[in-house]
Amino acid sequence: MKRWMLAAGLVTAAVVLGVCVIESNVRKVASTSSLPEVPAAASLRRSAVPVVTTGAEAARVGARMQENESIANDVIFLTMATLRGRCEPSRAHDLPRMAVIAHLPVLSAGGGADPYPESLRRDIGHIVNAIVERANCTQPLALRIGAYSSVLDPESYVRAFPESYFTPALVGGPEERGPDLEQRVADSCITVVYAKLPLDDVRAWQCTGLRRNARAAILHVCHSEGAMPEQAATDIQHVVDGLPLTCQ
Repeated sequence: MKRWMLAAGLVTAAVVLGVCVIESNVRKVASTSSLPEVPAAASLRRSAVPVVTTGAEAARVGARMQENESIANDVIFLTMATLRGRCEPSRAHDLPRMAVIAHLPVLSAGGGADPYPESLRRDIGHIVNAIVERANCTQPLALRIGAYSSVLDPESYVRAFPESYFTPALVGGPEERGPDLEQRVADSCITVVYAKLPLDDVRAWQCTGLRRNARAAILHVCHSEGAMPEQAATDIQHVVDGLPLTCQ
């Protein structure tokens, strides 16, 4: 078996295992089982819908989100993943799968052996369910959790994912972001891209841009040289080696 094919197979196996872990954690933190189905709204207006959560739980979660951006990123991810599962059940697994493919640090925000103690997990679960229960499937959310506030567009978040995990307000049209998320998740070359240059941590803005461009170059190589695995592997490594050492 070609080294290229073997490596891709091992990465795919890791992705399958990782999806199971992340989806298990999503279910623990935010369950949609008690939420009623919400039909997609017929309105095409894109004005943000206010979604406000109050009370002691919201105050605790909002304070943690203000203190720790990683926790805020996780809560927003859980909200977007749960909302997608409610509004588009057939696409419910796309965000967790891409999170694993890109090696995002989902649900490891606090660091240590137990980043989310049961009390915080429970609070977040209640808040996420409350938000998703009130959210509109097709419009942005003017979100407020205790003292924390943000305006989020679920469609833009999904379109820009996985980069939007770190920058939830990131937007970009399909011509800028590439194919739909479901197509990207199914693209084996995307798995290769993030295996070489994962989104596993926040990096200096200089490296962020350089690594984004390098990922695009790796994707191009993978798509154009699929029939020549040895040459593709060499060219992809050349792309990575072309980055500054601090960005590799």
